[in-house]
Amino acid sequence: MDLIPVIVFWGLLLVGMFSRGPFIFYLLFGSMAFGAFAVIPPEFTQGLSFTPPPIIALAIILIYGGGTKGLSRMLDIALRPSQCLLLFLFWVVAIWVTLFMPRIFAGAVTIIPMKLEGSTSGDPLYPTMQNISQLMYLTISIVTVFACALAFRTASTRQHLLAALCVGGAVIVLTGILDLVGLGPYLDMFRTAQYGYLTDVEIADVKRIVGLMPEASAYGSTAVAFLSAIYFFRRAIVSPWLRLYGAPCLIVLLALFSLLSTSSAAYAGLGVFACVAAAEWFWRLLMTGQGSQAREGLVAEFWVVVLGLAAIYVLMLTYPAIFDPFLKLIDTIIFKKTASDSFEERSMWTAVSLQALWDTWGLGVGVGATRASNGVVAVFSNSGIAGGLFYYGFMLQTFLRRARPGAAVDAAMLNAVRFYMPPVFITGVLAGTSADFGIMNACIYAMAASIAWTAPAPATARPMTGRSIRHERPA
Repeated sequence: MDLIPVIVFWGLLLVGMFSRGPFIFYLLFGSMAFGAFAVIPPEFTQGLSFTPPPIIALAIILIYGGGTKGLSRMLDIALRPSQCLLLFLFWVVAIWVTLFMPRIFAGAVTIIPMKLEGSTSGDPLYPTMQNISQLMYLTISIVTVFACALAFRTASTRQHLLAALCVGGAVIVLTGILDLVGLGPYLDMFRTAQYGYLTDVEIADVKRIVGLMPEASAYGSTAVAFLSAIYFFRRAIVSPWLRLYGAPCLIVLLALFSLLSTSSAAYAGLGVFACVAAAEWFWRLLMTGQGSQAREGLVAEFWVVVLGLAAIYVLMLTYPAIFDPFLKLIDTIIFKKTASDSFEERSMWTAVSLQALWDTWGLGVGVGATRASNGVVAVFSNSGIAGGLFYYGFMLQTFLRRARPGAAVDAAMLNAVRFYMPPVFITGVLAGTSADFGIMNACIYAMAASIAWTAPAPATARPMTGRSIRHERPA
């Protein structure tokens, strides 16, 4: 029975590869909801669980990077300073640190292993299979940026990417609905990865929605990521139906299921998203001109927020007891979080990983060597100070990219990238555990790189010589 989903997946992947069309991107984003699904039986991979997104990303790399021309074009993107050179240098440093540092500092540095099978206070650093597996995942994400930067050079492919984002958000909502109505056990055929599962848990008398993820925090974080992406990128969607109706409905549903996940990381992500969305609304109101597509929906969004707050206020006055379960939940997962064993444990992960960076004189301990609970600490401790500077330099470069003058849709996409990145960055700071930024962010980085425009250098005036002077015949 468990082989049926695996066979279906590989069949769909073959269709995507041989069709050589946009279907592969719809399959990629639709598969991101299947975070507990191992597409290769773990008994064949020495316990490693390969979920759909990295496998589909490998197929995309093969499609666009296969052959001499594809590989040379990807290499040109990787080595071009205006494109992805900083990311390429981060990759080189991460490989070097992972291959040598666990051996050079073996037994001399304390780390928190990724599998958490050792002591609760840390284990000595040694090379492990986690170094290879995590470096492989990071490599897939990085090379996906190069391949997709090549794939997204056409405007039609970028539009398919935005539509695929909506498809992925719809699948996240659908799996959440199935779990909410009690059909979660019927989806166990997709839970084949060798993870620790927390699929039937209640907190403050509220059932946590997990969809097809291993646990509620993974589901909530994924829902917030899709919510943020669809909200900010919807104005760059050319299709009127999807931009005006499909995307807004998905935004509401993704926000609802992010709340139902009862994940503290998801709630923090929602708070950050709300602040950035408010900043984006005021930017559209004050900084864009009349007639700009960025101003579309300003009035409607304002009244939706006002009416929503008014409805909550009226309910608080008339039926205050209706909010008691929600307030109890908020108190449990946020205000009492700092007193929980989970908070103390995760804080210890970050402190030990930061100390490991210090103990290696800033060189790092290698990708997959230590687990943190802070994305920035994870990147620096895994790849060292040099690797961290290269990666966050690439993030800053992505944030500052600009579109070709007069390309309104491309400008809307890059504006969306700028507003999409802060929630992702802050959520990673609050709960990131590894240096891998993931396939979804890889596609966003690639889209920004593919449409970025570098102004040509002004032509320098050359002195005129006798040979360069041309005499025009009189008319």
